[in-house]
Order: sequence, then C-alpha cells, then structure tokens
Amino acid sequence: MSHSLDIEAAIVYFDAFMYGPLQSRARLFRRRGLKPRVVMPEDWEVFAAILLRDPGRTSQSGPDLAEYEVKSAVHGNAFEYQYHKRSWREKMAADRKFGHIFISHRDDLAFVEVRVATGSEVAPFIDEWESERPYSRPSQQRFRKSVPFRWVADHADLVLRIEKGEVTFEAGDD
Repeated sequence: MSHSLDIEAAIVYFDAFMYGPLQSRARLFRRRGLKPRVVMPEDWEVFAAILLRDPGRTSQSGPDLAEYEVKSAVHGNAFEYQYHKRSWREKMAADRKFGHIFISHRDDLAFVEVRVATGSEVAPFIDEWESERPYSRPSQQRFRKSVPFRWVADHADLVLRIEKGEVTFEAGDD
C-alpha cells in the first residue's frame, strides 16, 4: 500500500498540540496525584488527516476522514468500532471501502505507532460482525466490536513510529 505522507507537518502538530502539552499537564497532574487524559479522539483524527494528506471528514455516516477511518488505542489493546442503530449498514459499507489508520500509544505518548490497512483487509472482520445481525433485537442499544492489536501488528503497514517526540521509523526508511 502506497502512502503519500506529510510526516514533518504531522510531527509539528503532534508536538505542539498533543505531546508537548500532555507532558506539561502530566507534571501538574502528578503533583496532585492525578493522571491526565492522554488525548481526545479528534486529536488523532487531525493528526492522521495531516499525516495522510487527507482533507477531512465528508459525512457523519462515513469514515472519520475523507478516505480513512481512524482508530486509536493504548499499545497492545484492541481497536474498537462502534456502529449506530440508524447508520450501521452505511458505516459498515464505508469501512469495507476506505482505509483504516490504527494508532497505538503508551507512556503518555512517549511511544506512538501508526499503521494503515485497506478496507478490503479489514472486511473479513466487518463481514463477521454483520453476520451477527446488528440491532435485530429491539432492545439492543449499542453494537461495538474490535480488531485485535495482534492482527493490526501482523497485517497493517507500519508507516510511522514516534519515540519521546522523535520519529524513529517512517515508511520508506527501511
């Protein structure tokens, strides 16, 4: 899978709005015995949009960006997908069509990996989820499923690794 990445711009955003502020907040929180929330999902969406040169969201029922669904999780944890009662069919169709960016992180963003998979690579998961007939029971309120971290690590393309704010791997460097 070929990716036109803007790593420099993505790192500027990451450092200025995610990693740097979190490190400052973490010091203040630690003094008070608290732990700050790492980042909001929207931060990862903006970071991914910059990195992948994607113009951004096109609709509420489609992917997070114009061409990618963005998922983030603590390193080693599964990546959760949630489908809503009114739009699950459209969303599953979009998830089969568009790319998926998986961002795993740990140690207050001191370690971040970004991996990318195609919709067709993720489609077997979606097919399995759809076979469960989401929302076929009137009482069902949520339909959440996940792609395992191990599958992502084994099958999705690693495009970027950041350690302590520095790029330590970028696609094409190997």
